[in-house]
Amino acid sequence: MGYIFDDWKDLLDEFQKCVDKDLAEIQKQKAEVQQMKEGLFNSFGGGLLYRDGNRIVISAPEIVIGNVDRTGTLQGGGVGKVIIRGSEVDIEGAGSTGSIVSRAPIIRQVAVDPGIDGRENVVCNTSRIVSQACDIVLHSSDTTEVFSQDPGMAGRGGVTIHADTNLNIEAAVSADKRKEDIENKVSALGDMSSDLKTQMKAQKKTVDNLFDQLSTLFDNEDENNQSEDFKLRSNVKDVMNTHDQIEAIQPAIYDAVKTYLGLVSELAEVNRQKTALETQKDAITTGDDFKNNTTGAKLTLNAESISIANIDGEGNLHTNDEAGIILRTPKMGISMMDDTGKLVEGSSFGVGAENISLVTRNVSDDGKQFPTVGQVYIDSKNITFEAVDYKLDDNSLTIEKELTADGSIQLRAKTVEVSTSNPKDLTYDTDGNLTSGEYTAEGDVIFKTKNLTVDCLDYEVSDGELKMKAQTADSTVSVRAEKTNFLSADAEGKATGSFTANAKTVTIKSMDVDKDSLADSALAAGSTMVLLSEKMCAGAKSKDVKSKKVQVVSEEIGVFADNTFEAQQGEAKAVVQLDGGKTSLGGDKTQIYGDTTIEAKTEIKDELKAPKATIDHVEAKSSFKSPNIKDGASAGGGGGGGSLSAKLTLEDAPADDTSAETE
Repeated sequence: MGYIFDDWKDLLDEFQKCVDKDLAEIQKQKAEVQQMKEGLFNSFGGGLLYRDGNRIVISAPEIVIGNVDRTGTLQGGGVGKVIIRGSEVDIEGAGSTGSIVSRAPIIRQVAVDPGIDGRENVVCNTSRIVSQACDIVLHSSDTTEVFSQDPGMAGRGGVTIHADTNLNIEAAVSADKRKEDIENKVSALGDMSSDLKTQMKAQKKTVDNLFDQLSTLFDNEDENNQSEDFKLRSNVKDVMNTHDQIEAIQPAIYDAVKTYLGLVSELAEVNRQKTALETQKDAITTGDDFKNNTTGAKLTLNAESISIANIDGEGNLHTNDEAGIILRTPKMGISMMDDTGKLVEGSSFGVGAENISLVTRNVSDDGKQFPTVGQVYIDSKNITFEAVDYKLDDNSLTIEKELTADGSIQLRAKTVEVSTSNPKDLTYDTDGNLTSGEYTAEGDVIFKTKNLTVDCLDYEVSDGELKMKAQTADSTVSVRAEKTNFLSADAEGKATGSFTANAKTVTIKSMDVDKDSLADSALAAGSTMVLLSEKMCAGAKSKDVKSKKVQVVSEEIGVFADNTFEAQQGEAKAVVQLDGGKTSLGGDKTQIYGDTTIEAKTEIKDELKAPKATIDHVEAKSSFKSPNIKDGASAGGGGGGGSLSAKLTLEDAPADDTSAETE
């Protein structure tokens, strides 16, 4: 004879097949099974059910729900489970002092759809958790037994988040890690699925066996009811015995079916999650595809004032090595612009620290090389680098005190360029290459300093100190401009100090050069060179330091002296002197070669010898002698020859006060 139990068994068989179906099919099967569950539990179920189609209200000054006694104390060794299930669940603590307190060792909130039986965990597009209050406090304490601190309030309109150890705020999308986590979860779900299948099959046999036993009891009862012999010989005790057997098996069927339905639902949920996770894993991009594409993760902090400090719970600033703020990012922007993109008037960016480093140093793949790459770009109307101490004046204004002791500014690179070139009409191609335009040098470069040194030297470390090693090979210092002035003059315009050019070869010239190689080409047309000084020394620095050779070569040479011009050989062995309009030559022996014409009165104060003399008129004041002619009276010769005294003496050149060695 057929019973409704047979239909229930067929329905359970169909429900078991849905464990590998999609969510919609699972939920459809659950809805059909729900009718069977209701009939089964109405027939066999224990417990107490209050059901009203409109509303059930439980009202009292104090309501306790749970496995408790009349005092509200948990029974059964403190074990109790309370489930509140509904499409909308509201918990309200009314009144200005109303409150809702949740206490448990573990409190977990997950925004998922649990399904009609509470066995599902479906993430919906509407999944969200919203907490709204005038004052929100999240406080994590590293403590045991009892919380020692009461969380401090954030104040109206405030949010306080505190952690004794770690506080992580993260907006990030992972690829490899997420893929690994999914694989681990899928593996764990696979194990769960295998276990649940084994349990489900065993439980299904238990359910089928109980239904068979119940069917046998009902079959026996029907057969007996139809037998006349049974009616004649039956008594109350026999009827009660059959009913007792039926009632005894009903709780077992109730528990077995309940357990079986739970296993089927749980297996269906495990399989659904496993399929969903595998789909997510297949959609994950890894490697360069993940690194080079944006993930969309974003963390936004908006506030009128943002303060970040390394302080402890007592407000003490920590300066230990572990304390600090680390920003790790490929790009970082700090903007002081308004909504229109303009700089906020009066905006500023300040960094105050004992040591500040801006480093663009890279690391090689083997971790042993550290090449410096990239660039540091600073663009501003006024840029100042200084090492200056400051102080407060009588009006509490911060003013400059003095240059910082041992302060220094260093520019160190293979190429250092200081440019005042102004770009004009620049154009670029689509690849960003400069195609046309020009740079016109404008502005000024000004050095204000007591000592200015341009050093082209190699150095080495000796005895723990950096010392000069040698002059840098092929080093050059070039100054190229339309006008170049080297000026040493005081505030009143008076020349002071000295200028020294010291090298193995010193050349001062006015020549055109080749535009590419800068090699000498030709004398600059119309060029001039002026060497002018109150005292000028050429060829000698002192009596002991003198040039071995001075050569002056030109198409025209002019030497002009307002007072005295004098040329001496050695210690005045021979002298040429121009002084007071007189030209004097003196020496041990004076020789004149070539045709000589003297167009002025000539006085010879010593003996004159000549192989031959042609004289238009001879007048002898005292005597005239000749081996062939004798005329007149003989007289003594004239006075002896005179000597020329040098008027000028060799002086040492002024001391060179710019030749001090630089270390």
